[in-house]
Amino acid sequence: MSYSSVLLFVSALLAVMAYGASAYAAELAPDGMLEVDGRRMFVLGLYENPADDAVLERVAAAGFNLVHATEDHGALDRLHERGLFAWVNTGYRIDLSPAHREERRGQLAELAGRFASHPALLVWEVPDEALWNVWYGAQTWGLGRGPEQQRKLIGELEDEALAEKLRGMMKEAHDHFERAEFKAWEEVSGAVWAALGQENPNPGLTISDAPERASQLAAGMLEGYGALKELDPAHPIWMNHAPRNSIEQLGEFNRAADIVGCDIYPVPVGGTGHSDLRERSLAAVGAYTVRMQDAARPADGGPGKPAWMVLQGFGWSDLRENPTEEDREKSPRPTFDQSRFMAYDAIARGARGILYWGTAYIEKDSTLWEDLLRLVRELADIEHVLSAPDADMPITVDVAESWGSRDREVVVLAKDVATGPEADRGLWLLVVNEGTEPLRFTIKGLGAAEGLVLEDGRAERRAEVKGGSLDLAIRSGGIQVLRPVR
Repeated sequence: MSYSSVLLFVSALLAVMAYGASAYAAELAPDGMLEVDGRRMFVLGLYENPADDAVLERVAAAGFNLVHATEDHGALDRLHERGLFAWVNTGYRIDLSPAHREERRGQLAELAGRFASHPALLVWEVPDEALWNVWYGAQTWGLGRGPEQQRKLIGELEDEALAEKLRGMMKEAHDHFERAEFKAWEEVSGAVWAALGQENPNPGLTISDAPERASQLAAGMLEGYGALKELDPAHPIWMNHAPRNSIEQLGEFNRAADIVGCDIYPVPVGGTGHSDLRERSLAAVGAYTVRMQDAARPADGGPGKPAWMVLQGFGWSDLRENPTEEDREKSPRPTFDQSRFMAYDAIARGARGILYWGTAYIEKDSTLWEDLLRLVRELADIEHVLSAPDADMPITVDVAESWGSRDREVVVLAKDVATGPEADRGLWLLVVNEGTEPLRFTIKGLGAAEGLVLEDGRAERRAEVKGGSLDLAIRSGGIQVLRPVR
């Protein structure tokens, strides 16, 4: 590192160390819940930072507590004035791979020096979907934009014999791809460029060496993670993935973060392919929540890193230019019930925060926007429950026989609530039926709560713990938030 870079790094470190009482200290509890100056907090986040003050005030009133901010003190001030926390994205300054190490170390120090002491800052985010983009960039170039440019150039050739030969080579390249012969695919595609008298515009976007490039990026981000933690130990670092890649690849990247997670947008069910798991229903949200936790668990099987899940705040047709009515019918926005299911499914599966992406593409007088504000208000009202420690109980769930295949589960999360209104304290059970049929079920292992009556007024369910068990019924895709009855 050059002398000037050393000076910049040290000066930034001193600036962060001097933040004093002006900034909040955020850390993770042993169970992965975020603690802000010692207060447990379940994250309810929003990627959109509305420019309209009235809209932002509705965001705050609904109960959102974390909003994305650009690298601008005014943006953070605006959130802080409304009682909202912020996150800032480091971009690829966090990647201290050898080719960029000196330059980016200085950039990272400058970023931390500017914002780590701001009272609105709660967490840093690293580049979005960094692992997936190693592969996605190569795919979109090699299968999309690259062949499109080649076809255009071939179409302009006056030598028809050469044009026909190159079309055959393009087919040969594609056949290699379909057989997963990626090196041969890239070599034949490169030969097409050479025959056209062109340099390959993106020679580095290749699939054959994507695993090696991904590992290099993971190592660079791990080094940057260490540098940022040294500069600013008071704020956790969060990494959001795409709903893709293997557990092993995800785990390699997850070393470079304190909090992990992914975005998953499954509406319309089975219609977008956003989930590439076998699970394509709304329960893909829960499946990916489990997957993210599995990918951030140490080899010894001990407690891993917490997961924050990014949920759907748009319809897929909203991402198109000038969508038609047919587009909107084929790719509708989530309903309130769908959004509510996805949120509780993530929570019941262990998420320590949920955030919404895509609301920048929807109208602020739309049904979906009003639904999300309503849902977040519901969650914010029980934030003391969501942020409570999981109850230490040996819970199991027995489901009665039904006509279905029962390849999905009734998921139960028990919470031991010790804060909030006195009437709320005690055992809560969050129940989600990921299945497609109504079910009767029994929750066992509740001996410590013998005689307790629990109720969900919204779902019209009430039951008493007898013999350490609770007998209930739940509709297909149902949610029950069972609270103690005094």
